[in-house]
Amino acid sequence: MVTSIRPSTTTVAIIGMGSRGLGLLERLVAHCLTRPAPVTVHLVDPQPPGPGFHLADQPDHLLLNTVCSQLTAFADERMVEGPAPLSGPSLAEWCQERDLRLADDGRTVRVGEGQRIRPNDFLPRRLLGEYLAWAAEAVVAAAPDCLTVVPHRCEAVDVRPGPAGTEVVELADGTLVDADAVFVTVGHHSLYRPAAPAAEPRLITRPYPLPEALDGIAPGERVAVLGMGLTAMDVIASLTLGRGGRHEPHASGTRYVPSGREPGIVLANRSGLPSRSRPYLAPDRVRCAPLALTADAVARLRSRRADGRLDFAADVLPLVEAEMELAYHRTVRARECGDPAAADQEFAERVREAGYETLLEECRDRWGPAPLDGILSAAAAGRQWADHDAYTRWFTGEVAADLVEARAGLGVSPLKEALEVLRDHRDVLRTAVDAPGLDDASLARFFGEFSTTVNRLVIGPQLDRSAELLALVEAGVVRLGPGPRPKVIAPAGQGPWILESTALLRPASVKADHVVHAHVHEPSPARVPGSLLATLAAAGRIRTLGSRGGPAHGLAVTREGQGIDLAGNTQPRLFFLGPHTEGSSYYNHYVPSPGLPSRALMDAELALSTSLPSVITRKR
Repeated sequence: MVTSIRPSTTTVAIIGMGSRGLGLLERLVAHCLTRPAPVTVHLVDPQPPGPGFHLADQPDHLLLNTVCSQLTAFADERMVEGPAPLSGPSLAEWCQERDLRLADDGRTVRVGEGQRIRPNDFLPRRLLGEYLAWAAEAVVAAAPDCLTVVPHRCEAVDVRPGPAGTEVVELADGTLVDADAVFVTVGHHSLYRPAAPAAEPRLITRPYPLPEALDGIAPGERVAVLGMGLTAMDVIASLTLGRGGRHEPHASGTRYVPSGREPGIVLANRSGLPSRSRPYLAPDRVRCAPLALTADAVARLRSRRADGRLDFAADVLPLVEAEMELAYHRTVRARECGDPAAADQEFAERVREAGYETLLEECRDRWGPAPLDGILSAAAAGRQWADHDAYTRWFTGEVAADLVEARAGLGVSPLKEALEVLRDHRDVLRTAVDAPGLDDASLARFFGEFSTTVNRLVIGPQLDRSAELLALVEAGVVRLGPGPRPKVIAPAGQGPWILESTALLRPASVKADHVVHAHVHEPSPARVPGSLLATLAAAGRIRTLGSRGGPAHGLAVTREGQGIDLAGNTQPRLFFLGPHTEGSSYYNHYVPSPGLPSRALMDAELALSTSLPSVITRKR
């Protein structure tokens, strides 16, 4: 039997109630509390609202890579353009209110046992899931009487144009919901669906959910882990800590004590470069406004292009490099004068007086050039090593040197402050990608080489994870693969996988019983069979950026989040927000941070004000 739900007031549907959907709901509740209007909102998700893919049953050794004080589900006035009547704790405050404490191992969290959680702690991911679920309940409970919330613990299978300018959402149970606007925030939608069968049973193409995906790897076998980012660190933790091993303090730093249940791990990637550690975040660190990489500078460059599309290498990259060098020298100056705020003010005033180019020349004359040449390269710049041992020494030396900088932390390490530009000023990079965006070649470069490099430099593992990696190499549990760009040879019959070197003067090879692709590659929304996005793409209601070539294959959307169909027409009532729009914007998969402008919440507000102008008003 088909049930049809017809709107009697303004009606919206939010499909996907992870952190993006929760942000939309929070903004809708905030506006209705400030300016009451009759609205019905349908929340469509087979899972409870809030957590999304931050599953509550994950083991504690799977950690967030953002410190707990930088995560919140509640907007404050600095985060959004509209009202912020709802208040609530950050993840750090929520944990402290419940007397959750961190064990000596730095990852296990229990009530009342261990040391108090600090603002700059990296916590288990399951806690973020629990926090977001609690926050979703709090946001719904705060809704005024004029706002009716209708939950549907069901999947949406289609969205079709409806009568009288509405959209009709079809649910898997046959329910039809008529809505004045539909917001699709399904996040990493492919991860909720079974992985395609691997061509070889000893090949794991998707390592989640952990540890179940790795259960076929037996103790003592050898597994090649391809990738060195966050997913690879999750895989290594699951195969070591998750199997009873432990790290303990030692005179040399950290020592790994095996349980005997581990496999041998071979770690390799295409670039041959390690990911840099997330630095220690001092509570009093000064976050400086950009001096070269500004939204105004990007707008001026765009105005000089006939079609408004930027050449990333010619227009934007020089601003990125200048901003990084300025951040490096400003930190040197702050250490010299002992006052980061004064150094920030000094640099800002000098830029206003003479421009950032003049200031850079003055800094180079005074302190010499910043050691940043080649740091934005995605590869090892053609480097070769004599043999596997030489590569291993170089690699571990790079990790150890970066750990020194990470432990010094932001505000102290000039290098880490320079790299943090890529995070601190991500919103300016977004303005470069936002429509009319980048030319086709630049779009391919940005979402290929550049974004991969940014992830390696500033979206890397917690610094403890890097220390643990060195301990695992020292213990012989982890072995580095045979250098960059290894040739991976599939088994012949029951034989092993083989990784052969391509960048060692003395060739080397490594055998493995299993291979894990330790990088989550979100496929094109049109290529996830059975998903809502694939259905909409097949119907021509949405199109991807794949036609422009390169790795950017997210959905084509307007700046307001409205989908663009195959014919190039804007869908006025159908909005898309989140990771599946990557390419139309940049870095769409994150939880907001308190006290800082939140692009995620501002995008939610922009989409709501576009669809419901009589209900949603923005300050500016």
